[in-house]
Amino acid sequence: MKIVYHSYSPSYAAAVAAAMHVGILPGEYIPNKRRMLSVPYFGAKYASYFGLFIYMGIDEIYNEVYILGTKNNVSVITNELASVDDILHMNEGVYCVNVSAFDTCISLPAQFHYMLLKKRYNALVKAVRHIKNQISV
Repeated sequence: MKIVYHSYSPSYAAAVAAAMHVGILPGEYIPNKRRMLSVPYFGAKYASYFGLFIYMGIDEIYNEVYILGTKNNVSVITNELASVDDILHMNEGVYCVNVSAFDTCISLPAQFHYMLLKKRYNALVKAVRHIKNQISV
């Protein structure tokens, strides 16, 4: 299966959730600023990444995990993913996870995103655990 964490920008909540999912970030404690800022694509200039699937890694049950910046086109992109899955007869499937509720104003520097995501980190951990439980069934 392919899991896609998506939000307006792939550079913040989606990158952190995917990093948690594949074990780059811990689920037991809130990482320090240096560790979160070192997550691949965290704080990256997002304009060139909109609409691109960015590979983040493989989880413990061999699901491929991606991030995706959708701007304000969440429903269009998730419908397109489902259609492509049907057209190509991909038996693995695609599981889309909208994490935009954890995202922040994208005009802030990465350090401010860290402070805001730090406050929401435990809720994001719960969301990722819920997704992992759903896909492992």
